[in-house]
Amino acid sequence: MTRITKIGVSVLALAVIAGGGLYAMKARQAAKAVATAEEAAPQPQGRFTGLEFSLADLAEVKAADLRQAVRLSGTLQPFNQSVVRAEVAAVVQEITVRRGERVRKGQLLARLDTADLAARLREKQSNLDSARSALNLAEINRNKAVTLTQRGVKSQTALDEAENAWRTARANVAALEQQVTMAKKALNDAAIYAPIDGLVADRMVNPGERVAVDAKLFAIADLDVMEVEALVPARDVPQLKVGQPVALRVEGFGDRIFTGHIERINPTAQSGSRSIPVFILLPNPEHVLRGGMFGSGEAVLAEVQNAAAIPADALRDEAGETVVYVFAGDRLERRKVTIALTGTTDGRVAIAEGLKPGEIAVATPGLRLSDGLPARIAGR
Repeated sequence: MTRITKIGVSVLALAVIAGGGLYAMKARQAAKAVATAEEAAPQPQGRFTGLEFSLADLAEVKAADLRQAVRLSGTLQPFNQSVVRAEVAAVVQEITVRRGERVRKGQLLARLDTADLAARLREKQSNLDSARSALNLAEINRNKAVTLTQRGVKSQTALDEAENAWRTARANVAALEQQVTMAKKALNDAAIYAPIDGLVADRMVNPGERVAVDAKLFAIADLDVMEVEALVPARDVPQLKVGQPVALRVEGFGDRIFTGHIERINPTAQSGSRSIPVFILLPNPEHVLRGGMFGSGEAVLAEVQNAAAIPADALRDEAGETVVYVFAGDRLERRKVTIALTGTTDGRVAIAEGLKPGEIAVATPGLRLSDGLPARIAGR
């Protein structure tokens, strides 16, 4: 190898060595920077291995007044009401009341024309007077026949005929007396009177109209007591009883509560709906309630005051015990509870023992929970 060639190889070798050293130095500097960054970065904490609940999965135990009740609703009608009908066929001569007016029992409502009725009475009375005269004559003849028969002047046949004539005349008088009585009643029935105290709910006739027997003339409603017919599912009826208090809200009166009681329960269910009518009486001394209004409310079966209340979903049945899981710090605590009332109107359960107001309970069914299980609330 020539001298020049050796010098070139040496120079090339030095260049390679120098480049490698520079690369190694840069690599060491980069490694040192990464190490410094790792030391400066915060170290990861231990990962949470328990259950995390959202607020929708939980329920706060609250003190509340709870009640168990059966829902009731229906249309209000006056408990006492009457439809006044015509007792005789006649022309309406006079009407003394209008719809909405208050009337008293025995107050005159209307008069019917009595001309035909009075004439009919006079005819019946005349027939009765004639029949009574005929009866007197028949009685005289009978008495004579008895005397003459006893003396042997008349035969037994003549006596029997006189006796029969007297009996016939007496029966005729009795029949005509009944007809006169009916004619007098018809004449009296031409005056129409209120059968009860109340308000005139309807008037079906006007003066000058001719009405038939049994035609509707007036409807009278007594508003002192209102009645509600509520249709109750058959499954709820065994919980109800006569005399049970009922609280109703009536449309148009906002949150005002009207209290009454169950007056009677129908013995049979309605075909089709299988619901049983339950009749409720509502005192209405102010007469603010009217027929046709709609009321809804409940019959209270049981109630508790200031009880620890939770949703029914928070209850669990474990090994025959009723338990609730509540938060105790960062863990769940299993609590055995005693129920005071279920089936309440708002779906919550009253707890007699085992929980206190303010505690947070798990209200999500289906989760596998255990006493002491780590747990936390999302966002806290």
